[in-house]
Amino acid sequence: GLTDSEAVTRIVNEFGMHNLDAKDILTPQHVVKIEEYDKHMLIVLNSSYYDTNMEINSEHISILITGNVVISFTESNNPVFENAYKAIESDMLNIRRKNSGLLLAFLLNTIIANLVESASKVEEMLEDIEETLLDIKNDQGNMGLLIQQRRKEYMVIRKNSQPLKEQFAKLLRTENGIISSDIPIYNDLSDQLQFIIQTTESCREIISSLVDLYISNNDLRMNAIMKRLTIVSTIFIPLTFLAGIWGMNFKMMPELDWQYGYGIAWSLMLLTAISTWLYMRKKDWF
Repeated sequence: GLTDSEAVTRIVNEFGMHNLDAKDILTPQHVVKIEEYDKHMLIVLNSSYYDTNMEINSEHISILITGNVVISFTESNNPVFENAYKAIESDMLNIRRKNSGLLLAFLLNTIIANLVESASKVEEMLEDIEETLLDIKNDQGNMGLLIQQRRKEYMVIRKNSQPLKEQFAKLLRTENGIISSDIPIYNDLSDQLQFIIQTTESCREIISSLVDLYISNNDLRMNAIMKRLTIVSTIFIPLTFLAGIWGMNFKMMPELDWQYGYGIAWSLMLLTAISTWLYMRKKDWF
């Protein structure tokens, strides 16, 4: 947590850093940055992950590295680095006997893995929406809200990953020797970041096509409704004409005196309606 600002400021000052660095650590959703100093380094970034309720969360994380010391500051008490704890306990890759660069790689790998998982999950959910929209028979009443929700989640992931990819080059060019012996691992992390960027670009294209498809489906449904209404109106136009004629109050209307006039009128109207319907079917109008 970042509630104890005095402790954070004290730690930053003890490592010879400026109070502005403490401010960056204490500012949630701060812009991603990697600051290199003579003997230490400060990394400020934001991670994304889905919780158990499938809601996207953004976590502000800062990492201070100097010598054999790595200090992480997290916005919440969520166990972000649980995998890193397990790696330290099991001494994976001899992490206990290596320098701080390897531990930093484990922490960054956890953050980037969360971004990879989140980006892949958004892409999968967008593909599910696409399959639903491609089948016009499916209920698409809330598809517009779902697309908008996935778009917001995509924007969160892109906002957290794009600047990190741009800043990561600084880490690979650092000259203070903190990560010099672990360059291959950091190159792999850079590749994972590139994968996230490609996935978010794919999500952007899918969202754009989904919006067009959703609007197109709405137009198709509206056209189908208008077609049915037009068919009904067309069938009843001649029937309305006949009813209008026989509804006129003329005394000398012979049909009024016919014994079978009522039945003939019904038969004529039914024949007219059926003939109109068959004609439109033959012309393939519906």
